[in-house]
Amino acid sequence: ATAANDDDMAMAKLCAVLLLLLVGLLAAGPAVRAQTNDGRPADLAATETSPNDDAIPSFEMLMSASDEELLAELERRKAELARRTSGGGSNASLPDPEALDLEELVEIPPAVDQGDEDCLPIDDTPFQEPVTDFVRVYDGQFVTVSNDSGTAVCEPFFLAGWNSWDVTRVPRIQSYRSMNGQAALTQQLQTASQSGLNVMRAWAHTIDPSYPVMKSPGWYDEEGLKALDFLLSEANKYGIRVILSFVDNWKYPGGVDQMLDWSETAPNRTMPLPASLLEGGDYNQRSLTSGEKNYIVERHSLFYTDEGARKIYRDYVSTLVNRTNVYNGKVYRDDPTILAWNLINEPRCETWLIPDCDDKLQSWIESESAFVKELDPNHMVTVGEEG
Repeated sequence: ATAANDDDMAMAKLCAVLLLLLVGLLAAGPAVRAQTNDGRPADLAATETSPNDDAIPSFEMLMSASDEELLAELERRKAELARRTSGGGSNASLPDPEALDLEELVEIPPAVDQGDEDCLPIDDTPFQEPVTDFVRVYDGQFVTVSNDSGTAVCEPFFLAGWNSWDVTRVPRIQSYRSMNGQAALTQQLQTASQSGLNVMRAWAHTIDPSYPVMKSPGWYDEEGLKALDFLLSEANKYGIRVILSFVDNWKYPGGVDQMLDWSETAPNRTMPLPASLLEGGDYNQRSLTSGEKNYIVERHSLFYTDEGARKIYRDYVSTLVNRTNVYNGKVYRDDPTILAWNLINEPRCETWLIPDCDDKLQSWIESESAFVKELDPNHMVTVGEEG
């Protein structure tokens, strides 16, 4: 009975996906279904953070969506179809998608194979100019500072951006939505540039153990560093500045707890590390006792005072700040593409268990921001907190 129910649910979901694809095609119109004005195939999917809402979701994307996401997408496509047909024109006589016979649909078009071809922009909207000047804070305002004439000239800089947190691994992915990872990242940056966005926030590490940047203290994966090089080089071309975070508060790979476990001065673990954390997952809170939760919180707080962890963190910071980009030859500390550094992604130190934890965190922020500014006086430094 369970197998039969699973089959029925799978068939129902398949029907919903087929209906969504059809509604998307109808809402797009005949001309868009064939190709866009610039000759780009219309079913070329946008990247996850792309604001290109008119892209038709792929079959694979819809099949992996939840029931709530499918219903929401269906309502959105129906509303778009109603908007287009209410205005008359070539789409006015299209039938009601709910009345169509899904059994007549016999084939889903295959995804477009990009191969090694360069990705295409979304339309003819011009890209923003490449990044040339650093951003500073002057009189409480963000400004770009140029010194081409020998005199510093400040111009207001207004930030409009998005968070693409784990994008650093994308250039290393061989296949991503019918293109390779580098092409997908370039397309995201092109779309952002044409949409008027000028700042991306990302991690200068990954939380995916398959694509590390630092393998162990002082041992770095060159391919991981090259992926970061590619991000900065491409972002510069399209006028996008990047905020980079050095370490993560939450996940184990690329996170503070991993640095603590690597530290020679931190106490050895008395509670085994769950295998799910090594793979980039989270703790199963329901399976933890109050004693285990307290241990996790107490150990986590050691990152802000442990000298071994501080040494590992500073070596990572120094490696990035002094790195030379293999794609454009720029040293990171001298690259205006970097808008600012985040010391840590969303730091936490739990005062409900450790009364002086806020003081420890504040002291760490002050010491490490001073360390970064000593190595790199050209870039702004932020904590990386939410809000």
